[in-house]
Amino acid sequence: MKIYTLQGSYVFKNQKYTLNDGSSSDYLTLRGGFEYGHYSPSLCDVLEEWSDDLPYEKTSKLLSQLTGTVVFSATGISHYLEQKAAFISQKWVAEAHTEIKQIAVSSHIGLYDSASREVILMMDDVGVKAQKPHKQKAREPSDAKRLDTTVILVQDREKNYHHATSGMDNAGKTIYSVEQAIIDSVANLHNIAEALPIVAITDGARSIRCVLHTIFGTNVCIILDWYHLQLKVKNLMSMIALNKADKELFINDLKLLLWTGNTAEAITYLDNMTSVRNAIKHKELRDYIEKHEAEIIDYGLRKKAEKTIGSGRAEKANDLVVAHRQKKKGMAWSRKGSSALAIIKTHRLNRNLSKKLATDLVH
Repeated sequence: MKIYTLQGSYVFKNQKYTLNDGSSSDYLTLRGGFEYGHYSPSLCDVLEEWSDDLPYEKTSKLLSQLTGTVVFSATGISHYLEQKAAFISQKWVAEAHTEIKQIAVSSHIGLYDSASREVILMMDDVGVKAQKPHKQKAREPSDAKRLDTTVILVQDREKNYHHATSGMDNAGKTIYSVEQAIIDSVANLHNIAEALPIVAITDGARSIRCVLHTIFGTNVCIILDWYHLQLKVKNLMSMIALNKADKELFINDLKLLLWTGNTAEAITYLDNMTSVRNAIKHKELRDYIEKHEAEIIDYGLRKKAEKTIGSGRAEKANDLVVAHRQKKKGMAWSRKGSSALAIIKTHRLNRNLSKKLATDLVH
């Protein structure tokens, strides 16, 4: 057989064995390290790192230059990543805490108490452009134009953030759900025998709220991310105000009210606006604040307590896991290809964090 390494390719006589239980194996399998075909772990690591930054064609050429042999074509890289993602997903499934259906949350969380313990959870959906069907097939109205990947961050006891996402099989079908990913992350990082002070910071999407309610119940503490709240006010007010001066005044006034969690006053403020340019958008903003009233807190007081008020880490995670590689100009993705990269990147981020924590422990 031929094996591939960073130093080139070699013909290797892989000794086969019959084990005591009657099963068969071989030297490379028993030695470990060659889990994904005839490729060394170091070569796989370089391939995955480059594929996260570069087009597959470029990665293929660079690997050939580095090793002195043709290792993967662009199509071969795509197939490798999909198989590796399926392999990782299957491990997630095998290690899943399927016996856990719901996690208890504490009813006493000191949102404005700097000494009060919290377990921060963030999750967000990031979308990329979907590939069009093959030119031989007409596009159907039901064909996806956008592919969404949910990226999750869960804080451990030392306030490090661990990443999670859903997993897929070799056909690209989801075999590891977002709900299971959250349950497993929380269960692996915390003692779920006791009620946990879960604080979820989100952009307010209904789909995310439903997932959180399924796992933690309807009493879970959800905070509407300050960045998304003030951005919503800014964007809608641009269509509501009659002129630039009014827009700046209204935005500043509403942000001051919402920064301190005064939703009732913010709604009254909107109700007392005598003239608006777009009544539909005016109602949309009012309804938005009213709908998220329970999730809008005193951000100023919480910030003073040096506690998290925004999902900036989640936005960064989105960039690391998906956007950095997949949202470049002109790119479009299949569901399987997009998910494969997200799964592998999630796996690598958690692996690197584990290595860092182990090194810090030694020192």
